[in-house]
Amino acid sequence: MRLSSVNRIETITADGDGKAADDRLFVMFHGYGNDEREMIRVIEGVYAGTGRSPSYLSFHGTYDRDYMGGAYWYPDGCGVEERRRECSEVGDAVVSLLDSPMFASRRKILIGFSQGGYMSYRIVREHPGVFDAAILMSPSFKGEETTNGAMIAGDTRFLLLYGSKDRTIPLDDQRTAQRVLEATGRLETHEYPDMGHAINEAEIEDIRKFIEL
Repeated sequence: MRLSSVNRIETITADGDGKAADDRLFVMFHGYGNDEREMIRVIEGVYAGTGRSPSYLSFHGTYDRDYMGGAYWYPDGCGVEERRRECSEVGDAVVSLLDSPMFASRRKILIGFSQGGYMSYRIVREHPGVFDAAILMSPSFKGEETTNGAMIAGDTRFLLLYGSKDRTIPLDDQRTAQRVLEATGRLETHEYPDMGHAINEAEIEDIRKFIEL
């Protein structure tokens, strides 16, 4: 497995206006057909106007698309076990990377769109206690129909975001995500009228509020 990323790690310092030091580290996974710059644009949008710069590791999908460009984390249409196996391999590698003195003092926040949202969810399931929060933007959720969300260990907070007109992720899968994550007792969720499988300014603002910038 090849895993690459674009990183920016800012020094943890308090702002001159008295704001607390920003110790957040965003661990980011893009959606199908995109690349690591997708999530960099998202997190820079979240931080716009705050006077701060985010620290992040933005990962590139493990499979590149021939001819069309972009990348993905698991093949479109693959089975549940293959999808989980691909997520496990990436998750194990990322958590091993984070097990370093460099990141020990950081609050680690997963953020992913679509396939990257599902990746973030699976990493929390398999590595409880590592991440402070997981922001799941329009995540795919096929294969989790029988999952008991109450059994998701740890205290990771979840933010679940969908557009009301998202037809890329079937409505049944969206409802499964809501049910599974709500059972943890640690879920905040938002739906955006007239938005499809996309990202909008209201979503960026809700992420900003969720992480308390």
